[in-house]
Amino acid sequence: MRAKRAALLAAMTLAVMTAACRGNPGGVGEDGEMVLNLQLDAEISTLDPQAAVDSASFEVIGLLMEGLYQIDDRQMPVPALAEEAEVLEEGLLWRFTLKEAFWSDGSPVTAEDFVYGWQRGADPERGNENGTLFRTAGIANAEAVLAGEMEVSGLGVRALDERTLEVRLERPVPYFLSMLSLPAFFPMKESFCQAVGDSYGTSPETVLSNGAFCLAEYEPAGQGILLQKNTLYHDAGQVLADAVYYQVIKDSQTAYMAYRSGLIDMVLLSGEQAEVYGEEAGFRSVPLGSLWYLVPNFHHEALANRNLRMALALAFDREEAAAQVLADGSQAAWGAIPRGAMTGPEGEDFRDGAPRYLEPDQKKAAEYLRKAKEELGQDSFSFVLLIEDTDTAGNLGQYLQEAIAEALPGVTIELEAVPKKMRLERMAEGDFALGLTRWGADYPDPLGFLDLWTSGSAFNYGSWQNAEYDAMIREAREGSLLGDPGKRWAVLHQAEGLLMEDAAIFPVCEKAVSMLINPEIEGEQFHTVGITREWKYAGKDEK
Repeated sequence: MRAKRAALLAAMTLAVMTAACRGNPGGVGEDGEMVLNLQLDAEISTLDPQAAVDSASFEVIGLLMEGLYQIDDRQMPVPALAEEAEVLEEGLLWRFTLKEAFWSDGSPVTAEDFVYGWQRGADPERGNENGTLFRTAGIANAEAVLAGEMEVSGLGVRALDERTLEVRLERPVPYFLSMLSLPAFFPMKESFCQAVGDSYGTSPETVLSNGAFCLAEYEPAGQGILLQKNTLYHDAGQVLADAVYYQVIKDSQTAYMAYRSGLIDMVLLSGEQAEVYGEEAGFRSVPLGSLWYLVPNFHHEALANRNLRMALALAFDREEAAAQVLADGSQAAWGAIPRGAMTGPEGEDFRDGAPRYLEPDQKKAAEYLRKAKEELGQDSFSFVLLIEDTDTAGNLGQYLQEAIAEALPGVTIELEAVPKKMRLERMAEGDFALGLTRWGADYPDPLGFLDLWTSGSAFNYGSWQNAEYDAMIREAREGSLLGDPGKRWAVLHQAEGLLMEDAAIFPVCEKAVSMLINPEIEGEQFHTVGITREWKYAGKDEK
């Protein structure tokens, strides 16, 4: 590993890199450069901002690229490439003036680049899973574009001149600016994308940056990703690190040893490690506002049976899973939206006053199983639980396997561990029976979770359908409820109740993450929405 890291760091001086990405000696670290060495516990799935859906991809893309807004340390949207924003027609028309900014090839970032990036994201022919974000953001004609009923040129975004972008909304959206911090809304240079075609994001030569760093070394599914400071970035003077090197290390003990050896500056800890190393300097436990949950596939005959789903949902102890299995600050999940993720019109948390759904009860679980056996004419059931091949998912999967077997005689769970990208692909294709997944909201509204399980959502992996639920979410997203925040909040609670009472998903834990960070590092940020870890302005104290 040491040899591989040294080789990648040496690659920063190679002539194949663009001038914009040449190093700036004078910091601290190897070869006189300030290098942040960070861990990922799973491979990134893509470097295409419009296609990315997983947190690891978001994190890396967020260093390579930038949109109109970014989220600050107060979880609020603040300007990134937007210099000014003018709001007209009671919130239905926005005009953004862009800062003077450049791509890493030296060409200017223009309003047309945003137009192309957004059209690319909403283009149904590309099949981007998060294309529905443009509808959620209220962009005019997004629904018709996504449905293939209108050309992408009809999307409500246009360039008035090189540095003025106009966006038309169909309705005022209170979380609109926060959504503009998501990679789906990043600009893309059309001529570059057309030149590299489907190979975009597969090598340093096929990625164009307008963010704080450029891609210097990367292979799809590789274990190392090297980023180097982009000297053409408009805020380069505030970027402390000369390079960021990510290592994909899935085994938590291997990762900890790499941290102890000084090979990485940040390590994600397992629950057992968090208990042991919780008093060390640099220890952090950060709530992520995200949810671990089980997805039953409704195309599976047995799992389409509500009594069987209820049996499974009540068979395991969420508090035990959080405290004894994850043991990293995570909490038991009692609904589809975690505590601390969403704040209501009166400042209340979404979980305040909400029921504790699907509380574990082995006696009730056994009775639901008895009914399911009668209805399905079966005495035993066997399911494969699809998980990703990380320590955390493995530990949680093993716990669920054992807990369900103990509570429900005649029900067996087999585990199938695959790389995260493959898990995401298989769940999107419906190629699973039970799947263990997690989600963090893209924007600070309950729809950031609840919209996942609508009938047309690409993230409704289990294919659950409920017309009443769809109608509630539609009304909260684009109907009259937008004018009545209190009533809207109440309806969203009702929608969560429909989801939970039908056991459409089985919440497990509200995710936190424990880690050790080199005490010399300062300036990192952690967010509960969108890009959850931000290292753009992080660096090492030179003292």
